[in-house]
Amino acid sequence: MKKNVVLSLVLVSSLIALMMITGCSGTATSFELPTKQDGFSGKVFYNNKVDILFVIDNSRSMLQYQQRLSTQIPNMISTLNSLKMDYRVAVTTTTMSNNAGTYPMTRRLIGSPVYLTSQNINLLTDRIVVGESGSDLERGLDSMTHVTSANYLNSIGSDFIRADALLSIIFISDEYDQSSEFGNPNSNDFINRLDTRKPDGEAGGKLWLANYIGILTNESCDILGGSVSIGSQFIRLVNASGGVSSSICNPDLALAVSNIKARIIDQITAYRFPTAPNKSSIVVSVGGRAIHEDPENGWTLETENLTGATKYFLRFHGTSIPAADQHVNVQYRPAGAS
Repeated sequence: MKKNVVLSLVLVSSLIALMMITGCSGTATSFELPTKQDGFSGKVFYNNKVDILFVIDNSRSMLQYQQRLSTQIPNMISTLNSLKMDYRVAVTTTTMSNNAGTYPMTRRLIGSPVYLTSQNINLLTDRIVVGESGSDLERGLDSMTHVTSANYLNSIGSDFIRADALLSIIFISDEYDQSSEFGNPNSNDFINRLDTRKPDGEAGGKLWLANYIGILTNESCDILGGSVSIGSQFIRLVNASGGVSSSICNPDLALAVSNIKARIIDQITAYRFPTAPNKSSIVVSVGGRAIHEDPENGWTLETENLTGATKYFLRFHGTSIPAADQHVNVQYRPAGAS
């Protein structure tokens, strides 16, 4: 016998935060999947919230890259809008000097209001271009930690960081990081800080995602002849969160932005299983349309290890990525179920 259950599942950064079942009395009760249950079916509604922070190197030689990035922003926003994402976008720089007179774009979120939404996202294209009058001592990890901290946000009266939203950080720099105020960039200090600020969900999946557009090899592409260095400190965060690293040397940065956009959407729309599924039993539909296993325009079953445990989730691809108001129906039998 297959047991049918209607669920409201909140997925953030590939997270099912809560599972509920409605009984005969109409009262919602906590739901747990019995180990001997023959099957499961449920409608999925994912949380479409994402807070995006651009951490932009504003030292000398960076204007050329900021301008390239700026031209790709409309495409990224168009996709977020088409999937009906609830986003907030903010910008900061890698300058962390205490001398605000010399460096006005230091230690703060840039612009007013300090974050943008779908109502005023047209301002982002210009806001991305922060110039190159900042400090040559790039401290992007310190800056990220500072402007996302509760202390800083409370001091400016901002609610930029939401507890139930995926935090996606996008670093763009052609230098290695020299942070020191909040940790050692060559250690896991900043990974640990982000894990504390945005803990993993109860069912698995990170609530933060780091991406990097910068120098990946020793090859220089600075048209002004400036020095460059591999951003290994940023890459450390990217690898820890499953984000993407892209070369800043690409002529238009289109591929870099496309990869970042895809990774954000992957994290938000993934469906997490509360227990290991029998893969052959999985049946999926999105908006009433049957979706099959397909790495290009369907779903794939993937795993990740969190706190020593293997978690299973469905990742959607291409034309099968669900919009925020589309129902995703997932049916499956647990592995080993009778």
